[in-house]
Amino acid sequence: MENLFVVSLVVSGLGMLLLFIALAILCGLMYLMTTVLRDPTAAPMHAQPEEQRMPGGEEARYRAAVIAVALARAKQEPSPAGVSAAGEGTGADAQRLEVSAWWAFHHDRQLTHKPNMPRSR
Repeated sequence: MENLFVVSLVVSGLGMLLLFIALAILCGLMYLMTTVLRDPTAAPMHAQPEEQRMPGGEEARYRAAVIAVALARAKQEPSPAGVSAAGEGTGADAQRLEVSAWWAFHHDRQLTHKPNMPRSR
């Protein structure tokens, strides 16, 4: 009987070779399936027709307006921790907690969650 170490190396080498061959065959089959089953009339999703595109300057102004609205809404809403952001208010106003009802509800559910209790049906 040959050395056990040499036999194990040969077996693992053959196994790795078969594994890589199987992976290559699988990748080739997936590539062939996607090329055969692809719809040639489908247009790319990210390309917009020329008539739907905004002129160069107008699109930039539109994006700037969207960003401005998002920033204004984020500034109005309280922070997730419930504490006002730095620079919003002074003195007692900065220390006051402003918590939304949804945040308080979910925070309360997390605190009172009992994982070992069976759920009622």
